[in-house]
Amino acid sequence: MPSNMGNMGNMGNMGNMGNMGNMGNGANGGAASMFLPDRVDLPFVTLADSRQPPGRISDADHRSGHEQNFHRNWSTEWRAWKLLMQFTDTTAWKARQQADVSGSITEAGPGGLGLTPWWNRFGGQNLTKAVNEEIDQLVLAAETERADAMGEILSQSDEFVSEFMLLLNARPGSHPQTLLLMNGAVLIGCMAGQHFKQIGQRRRPSQVCAALLPPIAVPGHAAYPSGHATQATLIAILLRAVLGDKTHAGALMAVDTLATRIGRNREIAGLHYASDTAGGRELAASLAKALIGDVLNPLDFDDGMPGFEGVLRAARAEWD
Repeated sequence: MPSNMGNMGNMGNMGNMGNMGNMGNGANGGAASMFLPDRVDLPFVTLADSRQPPGRISDADHRSGHEQNFHRNWSTEWRAWKLLMQFTDTTAWKARQQADVSGSITEAGPGGLGLTPWWNRFGGQNLTKAVNEEIDQLVLAAETERADAMGEILSQSDEFVSEFMLLLNARPGSHPQTLLLMNGAVLIGCMAGQHFKQIGQRRRPSQVCAALLPPIAVPGHAAYPSGHATQATLIAILLRAVLGDKTHAGALMAVDTLATRIGRNREIAGLHYASDTAGGRELAASLAKALIGDVLNPLDFDDGMPGFEGVLRAARAEWD
């Protein structure tokens, strides 16, 4: 599948979030993947129908759908925004850890999202020494791994949902609810990641060591936690909830490995520290706990679109 699914994986490219369905073969179920040509000399809208006396196919008596109460043709990438909006009503989000105006971090309330501050991930080591050791590992990765990883680094920069779909041999038409679940995970992971980036305000590795020279544009926001690691790990955890039986054991191992590889490639590119990746995985686990639990109610929205738990059940049914 082409990897132009609207930059869903790149939290730094938020300006393109609205174009998440633009995959060449419709892997995200979006209309942007289709093209219908028309003729300049004979526009389709002017063609005649078979009535006597002749009319045109655009005449009023050929039109339908006026009486519908709801627009039913939501594509997957836009339906995912409903899942994000639902998540903002959960205890996990409302009671989340925050930073006050002075920068002091407030503790999360009961059931609220929290994340270990990046400066607390080094077991009491001197912070400068610990960060320099992380950068040394990134320098080594740039020397020994970056050239081989470049194709994946470039592909995963914009999106990686298509890679999970390909790995599972799934298509939008065969597994639309699974795709919707992943799209929802991308948006929720993005919002939560940006929230904790605002708290941590960690400089990117290449802002500390310019010689790392990442091969792609450095996102214009803080490093911690890694957005790619958050989103990819959350997708993997949710897919485990969907596929969690012995029949799919091999696929689950591959899914977990892909999520790990996506996070690691961001380190090889010099965009993230290893501790950023660890923070992203921690955040993903907390998000998954909120999403898979009994937090989200009701199961369906007033407009008939299923909520997260309903989508999770429907995705499971696609793999039965």
